[in-house]
Amino acid sequence: MSEVPLKLGSVFAASVVFLSVPVTAQTVPTPAAQVPAVRNQRGGFPMPALPAVFETSQQKVRVSLVAQGLDRPWSLLILPNGDMLVSMRYSQQIRAIRKGILDPNPVAGLPPMRLMFDIAAHPKFAENRWIYFSYSKPGTGRTPIVLARGRYEGSSLVNVQDLYVSDPVTAGASRMAFAPDGSIYMTVSGAAGRVAATGGEPALDPRKPDTAHGKVIRLRDDGSAPPDNPFVGRPGARPEIYTVGHRDHFGIAPHPTTGQMFHVELGPYGGDKVNILKAGADYGWPDYSYGRNNDSSPIANPNVPGIEPALLVWLPAITPSGLLFYTGEKFPAWKGNLMVGSVVRGRVRGASGVERVVFNDKMWEIQRESFLTELKQRIRDIRQGSDGLIYLLTEEVNGAVLKIEPAD
Repeated sequence: MSEVPLKLGSVFAASVVFLSVPVTAQTVPTPAAQVPAVRNQRGGFPMPALPAVFETSQQKVRVSLVAQGLDRPWSLLILPNGDMLVSMRYSQQIRAIRKGILDPNPVAGLPPMRLMFDIAAHPKFAENRWIYFSYSKPGTGRTPIVLARGRYEGSSLVNVQDLYVSDPVTAGASRMAFAPDGSIYMTVSGAAGRVAATGGEPALDPRKPDTAHGKVIRLRDDGSAPPDNPFVGRPGARPEIYTVGHRDHFGIAPHPTTGQMFHVELGPYGGDKVNILKAGADYGWPDYSYGRNNDSSPIANPNVPGIEPALLVWLPAITPSGLLFYTGEKFPAWKGNLMVGSVVRGRVRGASGVERVVFNDKMWEIQRESFLTELKQRIRDIRQGSDGLIYLLTEEVNGAVLKIEPAD
């Protein structure tokens, strides 16, 4: 969603436990002129002193700093040995954190690019050392989004090759995840909606399968389209497309039991949602939304035949980014819960945190909680480590990796 600050409020469930400020008759609100300036429309709030303990609805958690000094990072990858790789969208780098130490030098071997997006390890990484990454090609105007891979050698990627190159699309961002069958799903932004043909370039429509714009694509690990993709063999359709009609969609992960791919998508002004991806399904953008346009004008509701409904919706929007189903043992009360990072809630700068959603065995939502809102950091990614702990990536100029562990 657009992150223009508006005068909207929200109620959060979590509360910090190491600091309290008594409210008395003498408490006077800080005049607006004395509020510290922060970056326009973005975060910019200082990180609170860490480690610190915070309350959630079921237990206390301790948040500590793993590494800091990352310029607006995008994606966090935790390797089997606990080392981490962090992608940086604007500086076009991958940075390594080894044994808790941020390497001052970026990982070598990346190709020239316009923007850096997601990173993922091959399911057989222990054998092949393959790291997959997505990026947009250099250039102005529309440029293709690429799925590439290279062999990770600790300080560099070697034998880097482009596996898949889309048609030229509008620049945005992308997420990807491997499914249990070994295929890889990758999102391609459609936030620009329908884009008219100009200067010889074709029109782009998120709901038409002739472009990767506004789609989830599904590929084999060599970058080719699986023969069972829904648009294979259809004239004029791109065979890599799996679903159509998406806006910005910055989280994707398989369900740990069913293997179904779950997916978070940003509405324009409200209406962020979780989707279960179904082959060939149309999710409606830009004609349908649970929210409104960025200027608050109405959009048709997607509860119509032919448009795949959302599993759940956020109103006000949270700007979701990153998604996981918790499967570890360190937080037994959270096992099976869906976790989503929140960049900004209700267009209120500094209103961010982690969203936790509980489902029953029918995948009906039964509980929802926002926590770690006191951090006031833009949560851009959320991952589970091999140690069963949860790690967050903050998208700030001085971005950080944070570790969440039980404090009880």
